[in-house]
Amino acid sequence: MRRRLNTLALLTACATVAATVAVGIAPASAAKQPVVTIGVIAPLDAGLTSFGKGIANSTQLAVDQANKNKAIPGWTIKFKTANDSSDGATGAKNVTQLLDDKTVVGIVGPYNSGVALQVLPVLDGQLALVSPGNTLTDLTLGTNPSQPARIDDNYFRVVGSDALQAQFLAQQAKKLGFTKAAVVSETKAVSKGLADQFATEFKSGGGTVVTQQLVPDGNTNFTDFINAAKPLNPDLIFFGGEYAVASTLRAQATAAGLTAPQMGGDGMNDPTFITGAGSAADGSYASGVGQSIDKIPGSAKFLAAYKAAGFTDAPSDFGPHAYDAANAIIAALKPVLKGKSSLPKNARAKVIAGLQDTKLDGVTGPIEFDKYGDVVDPTFTLYKVTGTPPQWTPVTP
Repeated sequence: MRRRLNTLALLTACATVAATVAVGIAPASAAKQPVVTIGVIAPLDAGLTSFGKGIANSTQLAVDQANKNKAIPGWTIKFKTANDSSDGATGAKNVTQLLDDKTVVGIVGPYNSGVALQVLPVLDGQLALVSPGNTLTDLTLGTNPSQPARIDDNYFRVVGSDALQAQFLAQQAKKLGFTKAAVVSETKAVSKGLADQFATEFKSGGGTVVTQQLVPDGNTNFTDFINAAKPLNPDLIFFGGEYAVASTLRAQATAAGLTAPQMGGDGMNDPTFITGAGSAADGSYASGVGQSIDKIPGSAKFLAAYKAAGFTDAPSDFGPHAYDAANAIIAALKPVLKGKSSLPKNARAKVIAGLQDTKLDGVTGPIEFDKYGDVVDPTFTLYKVTGTPPQWTPVTP
């Protein structure tokens, strides 16, 4: 059932305020200006922190630039984080820090789809949530593919869904000449969903799935899968899950003599996979949401600004998407605050409505949302671990 906005709750949650204590950088001249806040929820203290820190830093960069450029005249935009540790329960608990802060009008995040599933009920339609990394198809289209239905009016994402990502990966596998895949995934919905959809697409394209297994989330022992797959001589291993567990699979498979290349989704596409798998990582494939960071329209300017800001953690491929998500919220907020000296009582609701109509020339390309909250015309890139030292490199089969 589609969640509708609770007008009374919105009026209460968005009560007029003058200032708040939030994390972020604001011009000294803005001390007496009214304050509005952009929140971030991401894995910052545990979990997939290499993605989370890049997401938070990139959001802060967008906020700092907006203040410098007086994007919303007469207002100071602040930046506030909540950690989710890539864990749904942690995210559901900590997102209340943003929900209860009356100056927060929109949130960038989370990275993990499983976190979004638990955060959205807590938000209850009151705050816009714009994800730079969620790919679980159900988040926008619901659980019945034949009858897509939007569940949360306040949810948007600036990357493509797994339904499209799995199709892309299966097509790339076919172009690369792979015909026999052994498929394994963690049990969480986003990982299993990607693996299941890949298997379906791979078979529909003429490929054979020789075996398919599920392993517990965070699995450290792939012996059963390897023993089942090796005698069947697959020419590809497909993994549904993120880089930490993916590197364990790759190292163990190679050590056991199962040397077929490994392929995965965007969650596998991180330098930590290469570090964890060592020399076994060479020749692995993974998708990336959007274009590679060096080919996106605004990459040079974004990377220069990110470096100049002094952030010690790399932006990762999700940083530019977080930057665009933050700027989409700011764009939707601008007409809401125009000519105002205090937050309108319905500011949060207006930001949600404004995002639905947003058209933005982002760093990653045009940002516009369809009726389900999905970004229009998403793209994907295939990467391969290659070179000395080894690194994820875009490839064109």
